[in-house]
Amino acid sequence: MNVKSIIKFQFVAWLGTLVNLGSLWLLHGIFDLPLSIAGAIAIELAILHNFTWHYFLTWNDRVHFTLGDFFGRLYKYNILTASIDFLINLGTLYSLNKFFGVHYLLADIIGMSAGPIFKFLVNEFVIFRKSVAHHKPKN
Repeated sequence: MNVKSIIKFQFVAWLGTLVNLGSLWLLHGIFDLPLSIAGAIAIELAILHNFTWHYFLTWNDRVHFTLGDFFGRLYKYNILTASIDFLINLGTLYSLNKFFGVHYLLADIIGMSAGPIFKFLVNEFVIFRKSVAHHKPKN
């Protein structure tokens, strides 16, 4: 784990936040899709966006740049990240809006801020884990 990876991860996360909020606003605020459906789609769009950036930027020194590697990691990333996001983000979004009357965009921001540390660790040690072949020998 290094500071560069954390900074890149956070940069991608902020871009993903914009993708999520923009999608939610468009789908729920403009097209009037139900909040739970719009929220789920917004989360998935942000997941696909973030994974692509992580693959080609954040952890590009750990990937093989093949279709099999890309889609294999995307599958793991989607399952793990979606589990975290759908449980924490969507649950918070829906609960704050439905039961406490919090505006849906503010509720979404609160939900998105709940799991970044855990998601970084999952990416660092599971999705983009360093393989033995990527370790450089120390002299």
